[in-house]
Amino acid sequence: MASQWQALYRSLRSDIDAGRLAAGARLPSENELSQRHGVSRNTVRRAFLALSQDGSIRSVNGSGSFVMPTGVTYEIDALSRLRTALAEHGVESASRFVDSAVAPADAALAARLGVEPGHAVLSHTAVILGDGVPFLLTTRHFPADLMADFHARLLRTGSFTALLAEAGLGALHRTATTVGARLPDAREAALLECPRNAPLLDVTATGALAGGRVVEWQHAVMNSRLIKLSFANR
Repeated sequence: MASQWQALYRSLRSDIDAGRLAAGARLPSENELSQRHGVSRNTVRRAFLALSQDGSIRSVNGSGSFVMPTGVTYEIDALSRLRTALAEHGVESASRFVDSAVAPADAALAARLGVEPGHAVLSHTAVILGDGVPFLLTTRHFPADLMADFHARLLRTGSFTALLAEAGLGALHRTATTVGARLPDAREAALLECPRNAPLLDVTATGALAGGRVVEWQHAVMNSRLIKLSFANR
C-alpha cells in the first residue's frame, strides 16, 4: 500500500504527464495541497522532493515549484545552434554569463584546438536558458588571437557567431560531436538547477571555419529531461 506522500506524488506526476499541469505551470503551494488532500505539509514536501528528483518540477526559493518543460529536440548538423532550436519550439532563449578568462593551453586543449601548448586560449562559460529555465551549461575554448580585442568583444556581445560575422571570418561549422551521459557534480547541479541524481547529456564538439581552421572546442552539459539530441545526415 502506497504511503501518503507516494500517493500524492503519483497524483501530481499523473497530472504533469497528462498535461493537466502544463510545462512552466506553478504547482499549488504546500499549504493548498495539504488542505486539499488532508495530509501534512511534510507529506507534501516529500512528494515535491520526489518530483524534483525525477526532474518533473523545479523549486525556486520564494517563488514556488514549477513544472519542467520537456521534449525540445535539438537537431545537430554542421551549422545548427541550440538557441535557434529553442526558437523553433517557441521557447524564448537567453544566455547567462558565468565566467571568462584567457590562459595558456595545456597539451590536451592545445591538441584539440590545433595550437602549440602554452598558446593563449580564451575560455568562456555560460548557461543557456529557455523561458527562464536552465537548459545547458557550456564552456567554449577559442584561440585568443583569433581576432583583435576578442575577449572584450565576447564579454560585450556574448555571441561568438556574431563576432565571426562581424570580423568577416564566416560561419562556424561543427566538425565533430561526442555525446555521453552522467550525473552532475555539485556546481553543474546548482547552475542547471537540477537534482544531483538527474542524468545529464555530456557533449563535446569541435568547430572550424570553412577553410578547416579549428577555432572552437566546446564542452557542454545538458538537462536530459529538457533536451533530446537528433543528428542530421546532410
